[in-house]
Parts: sequence; structure tokens; C-alpha cells
Amino acid sequence: MQAQKKRRWPYVLGGILAVLVIAVAVVLWRLDAILLQQARAQAATLSQQLGRPVEVGGISTKLFPHVGVDVDNVTVGPAEGEELPLTQLKNLDVRVAAMPLLRSKGQDIQVLNVEVTGLTVNVIRLPDGTTNVQRLMDKLAQQQKPEEPPAEEQPPTDLSGVRVERAALTDGTIRFVDRSGEKAQELAISDLDIEVKDLRVGQPLEVKLAAAVLAQKQNLFATLAAAPLPPTLVPTPERLTLKAEAIDLAPLGPYLPPSVGFQAGTLTADWKAELGSAVPGGKGTTKLEGVIKALGLKFAGAEGGKALDVVLDTDVKADLDAGDLALDRLKLDFGPAGIEGKGRVKGMMGSSPAVEGFELKSHDLDPEVLAQYYPPLKKQLNGMIAGPVGLSVKGSGTQEAQALNLDVDLTPVRLRVPEQLTKEAGAAMRLTARLSGAAASGGALRFDAKADLSGADLRPGLLLSKAPGQRMEVDAAGTYQPTKDGMKVDVSKLTANVLEDTVNGTASFATAGTGKKATTTFAADLKTQRLNADALLMKDEEIMARNNGVLPPPPDDPTRFNGMRGDIKIQAASVRYSEQNLSNVVGHITMVDDLIKVEKFSSVAYGGTVVADGTQVNLGQLPEKRAFVAKVQMQKVDMAQVLAARTPKKVMTGAFNGNIDLQGVGYTPEKLKETLLGAINGNLENSTFLGVDVLSKVTEPLAKALPFAAKALKSGDMTQLGENLPFGVEIKNGVAQLEKPITWTRPEGAMRFEGGIRLDGVLDLTGNVSLTPQTIKTLTLGKVTPTEAIPVGMKVTGPAWAPEVTGIDVKPAALTIAKLAATGLAGQLLGDKAKQVQDVISGGEQAAREEAERKKKELEAKAAEEKAKLEEAARAEQEKAKKKAEEEAKKRLRGILGK
Repeated sequence: MQAQKKRRWPYVLGGILAVLVIAVAVVLWRLDAILLQQARAQAATLSQQLGRPVEVGGISTKLFPHVGVDVDNVTVGPAEGEELPLTQLKNLDVRVAAMPLLRSKGQDIQVLNVEVTGLTVNVIRLPDGTTNVQRLMDKLAQQQKPEEPPAEEQPPTDLSGVRVERAALTDGTIRFVDRSGEKAQELAISDLDIEVKDLRVGQPLEVKLAAAVLAQKQNLFATLAAAPLPPTLVPTPERLTLKAEAIDLAPLGPYLPPSVGFQAGTLTADWKAELGSAVPGGKGTTKLEGVIKALGLKFAGAEGGKALDVVLDTDVKADLDAGDLALDRLKLDFGPAGIEGKGRVKGMMGSSPAVEGFELKSHDLDPEVLAQYYPPLKKQLNGMIAGPVGLSVKGSGTQEAQALNLDVDLTPVRLRVPEQLTKEAGAAMRLTARLSGAAASGGALRFDAKADLSGADLRPGLLLSKAPGQRMEVDAAGTYQPTKDGMKVDVSKLTANVLEDTVNGTASFATAGTGKKATTTFAADLKTQRLNADALLMKDEEIMARNNGVLPPPPDDPTRFNGMRGDIKIQAASVRYSEQNLSNVVGHITMVDDLIKVEKFSSVAYGGTVVADGTQVNLGQLPEKRAFVAKVQMQKVDMAQVLAARTPKKVMTGAFNGNIDLQGVGYTPEKLKETLLGAINGNLENSTFLGVDVLSKVTEPLAKALPFAAKALKSGDMTQLGENLPFGVEIKNGVAQLEKPITWTRPEGAMRFEGGIRLDGVLDLTGNVSLTPQTIKTLTLGKVTPTEAIPVGMKVTGPAWAPEVTGIDVKPAALTIAKLAATGLAGQLLGDKAKQVQDVISGGEQAAREEAERKKKELEAKAAEEKAKLEEAARAEQEKAKKKAEEEAKKRLRGILGK
């Protein structure tokens, strides 16, 4: 019995294994069905997007000894009006090692094989001349969603755990089918093989391509080799080889874009390149060796059916780090034009370079002539350039001091660069430079360059008013140094001759990083005896005359200055700007992204001194959204000069001493009414308010109101404000309001005003003039001499350059003066008995003063009420603008979301 029981265990174990095998088979069978169902669902969605059926024949999976999937018979079918499918794929085989994947919980991904077999792409030229590929691209472009703001740049993905032993495309075919003629024609790029082996971190990468281009056997071979791969698996190319065996390109013409108009030509190549340090991240020597020939290239519309031969023949070696270059053979011919080079340069990045017969020059390099061979070039250039471009690089110097001379001569060329510049043929435009090896510190190439732009017209750029024939020359010397992810230029000597002025100084420029992390850093330290900015910069009327009567809209990209870092210093003995002469100008301006900050600025201007340290503005936003802070200190500044360009008539004379501290958003009056805040504090010296004589405006109606003959005071259309008038203004809700009443005293009377001025220059002042006893005596022709000053209330309104005195209440003052006159007359007639009459009149005088005080309070109350109304109206306008902005923001948001 025991022996029989022991012999049962093999059957039990076999049964368990059988059950497991059956269970795994069932799972795999159902898994394949589930995956196929999901794949076909995705294919149906893709079919709607592409406008052509997408089918998946079958999916087969494996879980052991490796995880694998086979996808069979994938087809992207024809669209309406097409006979052949766009693509057909026989098989996609993907296999991944199972155990490393399981042990590492998905971190160690060892791809054993990825192979695409039997891929066929059918490019069909339809009867209307278009291709099925073009139609597909047009449909995808119609479905393209509006661009969204770029997401935050993510750190590179570490793919150290990924290894691909083999990835390949085998037996691929690209068929070209022409259905545009009466008889269908077919040709193909067949036997297309692409293979990559052992793709992983730390191993060099090699990609091989071979294909039979319009031939029975493979006639195109290319190999791209890269340095050992980094953790991101992003390759750095090191070597490229290309071989082509007399490929006839003519049959491909109908399938290229019609704008190219390609008709015929052959391609032959036997060329290889060791890229070295010529590519970002590369190292070592760069070598270019071999020949590439594209012969008999014909294009539709070529003048006289001319054919274009393009031949590149090279035997070039270069070590960019050391500055070595050997041109054993360099010849590039394209039609009648060409570039040839020969000779050697050694140690250009050292302090003592050696030049051996080096020469690089062009001949017949005229884009307009080349367009006769290749007509699409004419459309691409759009008339921008015509005429032979002169290019020459030659060695020069003594045995001890050798150098390379670069000469780019555009004088014979006609230029038409839209929105930038124009130049006629024969007008001077030339760049010369001398490269003389690295600086003593090493690594930075020394240069001395001169540019002559006197023949150029820069006015089409709508910035500089520089006409052809006017002087514009730049002479610079310094160093150039390539860096790991950019470059650095230091200009130790800079001279710019601009129109009639000359600027000297130093400058630097550097770039670093890519994408969102890219930065551009620049600096300049400039000095000049004279700078006429009015002559150099275009005025608005000039811009409008050249731009169909309108000013060009400002750029609307608020991020266009991101990554900019600037530091500019300038000293100028004399500057002409906005029709004002400034002297002893000292400025220091910094830039971080779109924030421009005035670290230091001082100048002798408007007859005094102006300091603007701390002023800043954000340039990125549109003008109506541009935030600014203005901090200005002024001493002995002539107010007449300051206001001359801002008002149609003179408003005020005298000198201003004080501080201006403002902030806001936008520059238009409408926007400033909503956003401008700040204060102006200081004093006016020997100042006169022009346009109105307050004393005359007060005494004229007062003289007429008296019951006896009187004579008004006349001092001209001006009001003297005294030797020193301190004041403070708070700006809020579009109104500059006096912080406290201003008062000043003249021999004729004491004046007191409160209120403010709107940003459009309209006055709203309430106050009074207390006429002195001597003024009253003069006014009454000696009839009345009161013991105290007599006040008269009024308002000053209207534009500051055409003010009006309104609301004059002379009744209390006239009554007081009349009673005083009556008292004096009673004293003369009644003698001692006049005392009782005088007492009555005195009481009347007191009553008059009380009445004047009452009127004053009424005016003050009315002014306060009007001020409150103005503030309420401003708040209402601000709330209305806020709601409007919110509605516009909602509309824009709906537009972005497509709802």
C-alpha cells in the first residue's frame, strides 16, 4: 500500500502542470483577444482623424521566456478617390527580457529585438497633381489645435535602465505611383534596410541604412556613428559616410512639391565626415573627405532650360579647439558660382598662429544669376538681394605676427530687406576683419573688425532716420570665445561714427543655454562728446509717412525679453533729445528679462539738474499694460521749458525744486486716470502763473459793484506767485490734488487756494484773495482805507494754459467797503454826532466780514462736494473699466478653449 501511494505523486504533479499550462494558454488566448480589441478601437479613432481606414490584422503575445508581442498586417487604407493604401506593415515584432524586467520592477528594460518587416509606403500622384501624402498633411493641419503656452521645461529623462540589443527595419519599400497621366507609372525605393545594434548608455551608436533607389539592387548606403550614449540616450554624431551610385533622380520630380519644379538630375556620392568638435558636445578633429555630385539638375522655368551642376569636393581637416585648419582641397561649385579654398592655419587659438598660403574666396556669387538655374530661389529671395557678393579670407602678417583677413564686400549688391534696410548697387557696404590668434589667456580668438554701412538706408526699419550716404561706421576690437552651450564676445575697443556724432567705449555679449533656460547677456560702457538723438531716431510723423499713415503696432509677446540680462553705462557731454538740449549726462541702466531699471541718471536739463535714479519700466507688455515707476529729483528746473512741449501756450515761469514719485500702468490719459498714483512735492522760486491776472479778475467786478467811482488794479495777464511757494500734490483717480492749501502774499493781497488739476490739464481750484488796506485805498481812489484785509472768494477753472476765474462773490466785500465809505463821509459831515452812525456801520462791517466768512465756508463745502463727486465718478469709471477688462478676458479665454 505504501509503495502504491508513493508512486501517485508524479501523476499529481503532472496534473498540476497540465492545469497550469492550460490556464496560461487560456490567459494568453484571452489576452491576445483583449489587446486586439483595444488596438482596433484605437484604430477606429485614428481612422476618423486621418480620413482613411486603419486596420490591425492580429496580435500575438508571449510572457515566457521573454515578454513579446507580434502585430500583423497593419494597414492605413486609401482615402476617397485613392486606389492604394497609404501604408502596409506585414509584421512588428517586439521582444523584452522578462526576468530583468520583473526583478527590477520595470526599471531594467532589456529589449532583445524590435523589428519592422515588410513596411510599404505608397506615394500616389493623383490626377489633379497633388499626392496622397499632401492631402494627409493638409487634413492634419486643419485638425491642429491652437498653440498653448509652453509647459515648464522638464529635466532630461534618465534612460540608463534601457538597452536595445537590436532595432531594425527590413525589406521596406516606398512606392511612387503616378496616376496623373493617361498611363499609370510606378517606381520605387525598395530593399530598404535600417539597423541599430546594442543601443545603451555608455556604448557608441551606429545606424546603418541601405536602399535600392529606383534600381534593382541597393545603390544608396549611409552610416551614422555617434559617441558613447549619455543617460538621456540623445546621440552626439561623430561620423557620417554616404555612398550613392549614379542615382537618376528625374523619376522623383513629380512627387516633390510643385513649387520646386524638379525635372531631372543624377546623384553620385562617395563622402565621409569625421565631425569631431564641429557639433555640439563633440570632441576631436573634424575631417571632411570625398566628393558629392548632383549633376544636370533641371527645374521648371529655368532660363533657356539651363541645367545646374552642384559639386562638393573636400579634403579638409580641422581642430577647432586648437584653431588648426588644413584645406588640402575645398571646392564647392553650384552653376556659375563657386567657393574655393587652400592652405593651412595652425594654432589660431594660441597666441602665435602660423598661416601657410591660406586662401578662401568666392566667385560669381550672385543670387539673381543663380535664380536663372533654380527659379524657386527668385521667389524665396523676393527681390531681397541681387548682385555679386564678394567673399575673401586670406593669410597675412609677418613671420612673428600672422593673421587671417576676412573681407565681405556687398558694395556691388542691391539689397531689399523688408522692414529692415535697402541699399542700391554701388553704395558702400563692407565688412573687414582681422583674426590674429587667441589672447594671452588662451581660448579667446582676437579680432579687429570694421563695418561700413554708409550706403544703406535704415529708415525702412522705422527706428533709425539714417538715409543712404549718411555716415555709419563701426570699428571694434576684442575677443571671441565659443563656450560649452553658447559664445562670448568681449569688445575692448569700440568706435561708432553715426551721422555727425562719434561714440567710444567697450562692450560685451554672451549667450548660454537653450530653450527656456537660454540667456543673452550684454553690457556696454559708452562715452561721447555729442549725441543728436533727434537726428538719429525717426519721429512719429516720419514713421506714419512710411507706414500708410499709422504707427506700427507694438509686439504683443510679453515673454520676448525673457533671458535678457543687460548693463549699459553712458556718459555724454551733450545730448539733443525731444528738442531739448541736455548736458553732462551720466546714465546707468540695467535689464533683467523685461524690467528696465535706471540705476543712475543725472543731467543738466531745462536750466537745472535732473536725477532719475530708481525709475523703472516693464517692456514686455503692450503699452496699455506696461507698468512703470518714475522717481525724479529736480533742482532749479525752468518750468517754462519743462511745460513748453506739453502745452499749447506758456503756463508758468520760475524754477522748480522738488521730487516726483509716481507709479502706474499704461501711458494713455484714459489708462492713467485709472492707474496713476503718487505725489509731487517741492517749491517754486520766483514763479509766475501766466494766462490770468487774479487781482484784475477780482478787482474789476468789485470796482463795478461799489456805489461810487473806483478803479480796478491791472498787472497784466499773469499772477505773481512769490519768491518761494512750497506745495505738495497727491495724484489719485486721475486728479492731482493739493495735499494742503497753498498760500502766498503779495503787496496787493494774500492768496489761498485748494483743489487740484486733472491729468488732462484742467484746473479745479477754489480759494480767495484777501485785499490789503492799501489795495482797497488804491481801488477806491483814496475814499476807503480799512483797518483789515477784505477777502473775496472765487474759483479758477479751465485748461492751465487758458485759465478762467469764475464764481467771484464781491457782494460782501463791496458792502463792507461801501459802509466804510459811508462811515468816513458821516464823520466828515456830522463830527461828534457821527459816532452813533459809525457804530452802526461798524456793526455792518463786522456783519460783512461774517458774511464773507460764511460765503467762504459755502465755497469750501461746495468744493468738497464737487471733489467727492469727481472721486465717485472716477471710481465708477474704474469699476466699469475693470468689468470690461474681465469680460474681454473671459472672451479671450473662451477663444483659447474653443468654446
